[in-house]
Amino acid sequence: MKIIVQFLKTPLVLGLAVLFVLSGCLGRTPNSRFYILESSAEQVSTKKLALAVADVRLPQYVQKPQIVLRAPDSAELKISEFDRWGSPLSAMFQNTLIENLQISFPNAEVKPLAYGYNAQYIIKVSVDNFSGWLKDSAVLSGNWQIVNSSDKVLSQKSFSFKQKVGASYDSYVQTQSALLAQLSQEIAQSIAP
Repeated sequence: MKIIVQFLKTPLVLGLAVLFVLSGCLGRTPNSRFYILESSAEQVSTKKLALAVADVRLPQYVQKPQIVLRAPDSAELKISEFDRWGSPLSAMFQNTLIENLQISFPNAEVKPLAYGYNAQYIIKVSVDNFSGWLKDSAVLSGNWQIVNSSDKVLSQKSFSFKQKVGASYDSYVQTQSALLAQLSQEIAQSIAP
C-alpha cells in the first residue's frame, strides 16, 4: 500500500493529473445553436372553415436534431453538429404550416388532424426535398393534397420552391421558413373561394 501511495505522490503522476484537469478546462466544445421555422403568411379569406393538417412526410435524411445541408447537384450531405432544430423537424413543419394557414384564414379553425375532429378540408403534404447549401440556395419540393372528410381528393399539386441563402445557418432557416410560407399561400389560395 505504501508503494502505491509513494507512486501517486511522484512528480510525474502529479504533473499528469494536473495536465488532465487542465485539458478538460481548456478543451471546451462550442455551444450548440437552436433554430425554429417561423410563420409568415398573408390573409387570403375571412371565410369560416374547419381545416386539419395531417402529419407532414419529410425525407428521412433531414429528420435529425442537427440541421442537414445538401450540396447542389450532389449527393453530399453536411450534418452540423452545433446547429440544431429546436424541436423535431416534421412536427415543427406541421405546426408552422398550421400557423400560416391560421393567418391566411383568421376566422378558420386550423388544427392537426386528429380522430374526432370534423374538418371540411384535410391537408396532406409530402416533402421530397428539404435541402440547401450555405451561400447558394434552399429548395422545398414535393406535393400536397386537399381531401374532404371522406378522403375524396378535392385538389392536388406538385410544388417546387427555390430561393437564395446567405452564409449562415440562420439565413438557411429563414429561407426555409419563407419557402414554407410560399407553400402555405399556394394551399390557402386553392381553398379560398
